[in-house]
Amino acid sequence: MSIYLELPDVDKHFPFRSLICGGDELCYPHWHKEIEIIYVTKGRLNLGINDTPIRMEQGEVQFINGGDVHYFLASPESERVVIQFDLNLFQEVAALGSSGYSLRDLFTEMEHSSPSWPGAATAKVISLIESIYEEDTQRREGYAYLIKARMFELLTVILREIPKNRTQRQPKFSEDTLTQSRETMERLERIFAYVELHYQKSISLNEVARYMGFSPYYFTKLFKRNTGMTFVAFLNEYRLNKAKWILLNEDLPMSAVAEAAGFGSVKTFHHFFKEATGISPLKYHKTIFRNNTARMQEESAGADLYDRDIKTSGG
Repeated sequence: MSIYLELPDVDKHFPFRSLICGGDELCYPHWHKEIEIIYVTKGRLNLGINDTPIRMEQGEVQFINGGDVHYFLASPESERVVIQFDLNLFQEVAALGSSGYSLRDLFTEMEHSSPSWPGAATAKVISLIESIYEEDTQRREGYAYLIKARMFELLTVILREIPKNRTQRQPKFSEDTLTQSRETMERLERIFAYVELHYQKSISLNEVARYMGFSPYYFTKLFKRNTGMTFVAFLNEYRLNKAKWILLNEDLPMSAVAEAAGFGSVKTFHHFFKEATGISPLKYHKTIFRNNTARMQEESAGADLYDRDIKTSGG
C-alpha cells in the first residue's frame, strides 16, 4: 500500500466537517487538501507530520496544513476533536487587511503547535473549537451560519494573536524534497502494515529491516528519526495497545490475552504491562472490564425500567 489521498466527506457548498476520534488504532500516512485541526481532549496523542514525530498532551492543539502527509500512532485512552475545512469556506475573503498575506500564507506561516502560543490565544482557540464541534453535533437551526462565524473568529485569532514561525516562510518544497518526504512516509506505512500482519508472531528488528531491504543500522536510524521511538519500543507499545483493547472488551484468561497480543509468554506480558501502566494486566482487567460491564448493565436496567414506566403510564 502507499500513502493515500483522503477525501473528507464535506459538502462542496460548505467544505467543513468535525468529528471525534479515539486513539486505539493506527491511522496510516495520508494527506488531503483540507486544513486539519487536532484538539486533544483526553490522554496523549502520538502523530507524525512530514517526517516529524509529535507527542501531544491533553489540552493541546495542532494545525496540519493541506497537503501535509500525516499519520497517527495508536494512543490508547486518548481522544481528540478533529476539524477539517477547505479554504473555500472563507471565499468571501481574498486577502486579510493590509498584511498582504493570502489565506494560504496565513495558515502556512502560523506557529502550528499550541505550546508555542500565548496562553490567552490557546484558550480562545479551544473555546472556539468546542463551540464549533458542539454546533456541528447538535445541528440546531442556523448551525451552519454559527459555525462559519466561529471559523472567521478563529481566523482573526490566528491573524492577531498566534505567532508566525518565520522558519516556515520559505519557497515551496522542491520536487526532490517532496519525493523524499513521501518516500519516507511510504516506508513507515509499510513497516506499520507489516507489524499489523505479524504482531502475533515473533518479530525481530533484523527481520523487518530485511523485509524493507535495509541494513539493521539504517533501519534503526530511519525508524527512530521519524517516530521518536525505537522499533522495539514501538512493537512492545503496539502489542500492549492490543492487549489493553482485549482486556477492555473480552473476559479471557491472561495466557490467551498474552498470546493474542503477540507476547511470547505470560511472564513477559505481565512484565511489560506492569512496567507501562503501573498495575498488573489482571488488575487492569478486573477494574476496567468489570466497571464497564456494571455500567452497561445499569444502563440496560435503567432502559428496561423506563420502558416499563412508559407502558404502565400508557405512553
